[in-house]
Amino acid sequence: MISKEERKTVAYHEAGHAVAAWFLEHAEPLLKVSIVPRGSAALGFAQYLPSENLLMTVPQMTDMMCMALGGRAAEQVMLGKISTGNKAAAPILCLRCYALLSYT
Repeated sequence: MISKEERKTVAYHEAGHAVAAWFLEHAEPLLKVSIVPRGSAALGFAQYLPSENLLMTVPQMTDMMCMALGGRAAEQVMLGKISTGNKAAAPILCLRCYALLSYT
């Protein structure tokens, strides 16, 4: 069972992904957001409709990276601190950043 404070953190984190996805022009469309824990690994998740494009443009790559950081940004803005709950985004961000650097 997670504490009230952790639920609040997860809610802001997932809402950050959702808000970022809503405002970013080239982000994948949001399908579902949940703050219900799924097993021991994920306390919440944001699920997106996958793009059928095989190639990504620079604006698409940067918007996807911004969307991935939306949860971290929301935690910082709303709570004044960043949790360790966002560690799953780091490998994805690294891959997209390398792809962006090799593209430009």
